[in-house]
Amino acid sequence: MDQIAQAGSGSIARPVQSLGKPAIRAGVGRGWRRRLLIGGLGLIVLAMLVGLTSPVRRLKSLFGGSSDQAAIFVVKPTTLNITLREDGELKPVESVEIKCEVQGERVTIEWVIPESTRVSKGDLLLKLAAEDMKDRVDTAELELKGIAAALEEAQQALLITRSENQSRIAKAEVDLEVANLELEGYLEGDYQRALKTIQIAIMQTNTELARKQEELEKSRPLEARGFITKARIKELEDEVERLKLTLEKNQLELRTLDEIEFKKNRMQKVAAVEQARQELERERQRAESREKQALAKVEDQQQALAIRQRRFERLKEQLGKCEIRSPVDGIVQYGDLSERRYWGGNRVAVGEQAYPGQTLLTIPDTSKMMVSTRIHEADRHKLREGLPCLVRVPAVPGRTFTGTLTKIAKFADSERSWLNPNLKEHASEIRLDESDAPLSPGDTAHIEILIEEVPDVLAVPVQAVFTRGAQHFVFVRKGVSVEPVEIRLGRTTATMVEVTAGLNAGDKVLMAPEERHLAMLPAPAASQPAPPPAPAPAARGAPPRG
Repeated sequence: MDQIAQAGSGSIARPVQSLGKPAIRAGVGRGWRRRLLIGGLGLIVLAMLVGLTSPVRRLKSLFGGSSDQAAIFVVKPTTLNITLREDGELKPVESVEIKCEVQGERVTIEWVIPESTRVSKGDLLLKLAAEDMKDRVDTAELELKGIAAALEEAQQALLITRSENQSRIAKAEVDLEVANLELEGYLEGDYQRALKTIQIAIMQTNTELARKQEELEKSRPLEARGFITKARIKELEDEVERLKLTLEKNQLELRTLDEIEFKKNRMQKVAAVEQARQELERERQRAESREKQALAKVEDQQQALAIRQRRFERLKEQLGKCEIRSPVDGIVQYGDLSERRYWGGNRVAVGEQAYPGQTLLTIPDTSKMMVSTRIHEADRHKLREGLPCLVRVPAVPGRTFTGTLTKIAKFADSERSWLNPNLKEHASEIRLDESDAPLSPGDTAHIEILIEEVPDVLAVPVQAVFTRGAQHFVFVRKGVSVEPVEIRLGRTTATMVEVTAGLNAGDKVLMAPEERHLAMLPAPAASQPAPPPAPAPAARGAPPRG
């Protein structure tokens, strides 16, 4: 081709010789044909050269050649989102843990619903062996019936005791009332009647004695004159003497009644009243004691019945807990996720033993999820509760979830110190906004916490920054040349770094400078102090290249 081009050029540049008219015509015809042929070949070569431009550039790029179309980042004011990236684990905000509530020895799992099964409230989840529990329930029921019968007997005995006590107290009260009546009857009746009788007898005897003595006195003169016989006088004297004796007897009876009989009878009657009163008090005390004893037996039986009743109800409840049903709607998960992860936990399977208090199943509420994560102590001061977060879950690709930082532990712990003894972290939680995505507890979550939004700052990609000692540089295209420019860095993100000095809006920064450009960077002096640690990127990304 080059040869053809040279021939054409030579023929075109050769001077025209003077050969006469025929020769001139023949030369002119041959020249036009050559020009057309050379022009067509030139167009073909030009098309081939244009077509080879891109492959050549690609080959140059592949083998390290330079390209005038290197990637350029134009500096302009932007909003810098300062974030912190962490990894965490999805957990439900609320979940129902179903534990083995059968007390005593371990029990065997007879049947369990397959894990990850979606259940509704009331569905059967798990059955535990219940034969021994049934035997204990039957035994407890028999004991309960026996104690109930003993209680009924004690209650009947209490009723009988109370009835007997009422009868005995009533009799004692009657005896006391009779004694009082007898005392009153004697003082107001018998004594007064006897007293009146004696007083009347004395009065009658005195009257009769006075009349007989008067008659005797009148009869003596008559006996002296012979009108009355001596026998009559003797008879009157005997009558007077008899009446005197009768009077003395009546007076003696009166003294005996007043001084002896009255005191004796009154003392007896008063003593009878006091004895009846004391007997009534004793009977009341005995009744109270008998009732207390009977009541104590009833209370003992009631207490024993209550104890047995509670034991029976507890055993029945335990028997009922051998069949576990779902308290809520949800998806079944075996055991406790944290136990299973860190310690292995006990297997939940048919034939395995379950111990009291063991978490057999968990039903998480997947409509309300959170992310559990740990914040390094160096980043703790940057965060506060309420910061917005973005969450990406590898199990749900293509979706970004929003949430809020709701908890940061006040004190750091060393839960993962077995990996790094000096590691101090703060347990934190991020509450996700409600979502219809199929999120599962235990899934890995990538978190980005928005710490600060800095508007209207100049920033460049982190890969465009190069460090030499304590200095930071970027390569700026100025016209057709490229020059390293020293800059001062500010806050950083995973992909961008703030430039507080050294650049202006509109500067064109090379994203991938060539080796010849890097050779323009100054070598750090041996005595130059080490660069201060770059501002900790709020997100974990590649640091500026050195």
